[in-house]
Amino acid sequence: MEMTTKLVQLIGIAILLFFVMVGCKEHSESPKTVHSDTLPPDSIPPNKFERMYMDFAKALNDKDVEAATLQYAEDASIVPPNEPIVTGRENIKKYWQGELDSGITDISISMSSEGSYIDLGNFSGRFNLSYPGPDGKMMVKKGKFVELLKRTADGKWVSYYGNWNLDLSTSE
Repeated sequence: MEMTTKLVQLIGIAILLFFVMVGCKEHSESPKTVHSDTLPPDSIPPNKFERMYMDFAKALNDKDVEAATLQYAEDASIVPPNEPIVTGRENIKKYWQGELDSGITDISISMSSEGSYIDLGNFSGRFNLSYPGPDGKMMVKKGKFVELLKRTADGKWVSYYGNWNLDLSTSE
């Protein structure tokens, strides 16, 4: 029964993503790569969700897992590559703390598209991050991501479903 419920939820999310992506007409003209401290805190980003992903990347680069996970809804889920689904902000916080403890650093994100319809939104793009390889030398992982968002009662956009995967060749 539990497996059937999860399958129905995943199919529902896939259908929702399809309709959100099809129904959204807002797209950035070209991808923008964001590193920590790219824009001053009081500036207005050119894209609706740019501040959100900039704050997320900056928080992780600053090793501030608390600030990073505030970008997620309490009931959010993430789907890391080759790992089980992580559900709930507290569990997501533990996941990102583990990643930071493992040595990931130099996280950058470029957004390729964004869109919203009423209280649902999405953005997708690419990411790079550095991590220590088996010999201790820093290596680079590259990949792509999709975030599904919802607007809270106070008007803040938060991620409720994040999925990312790695490119086949993940190191330079």
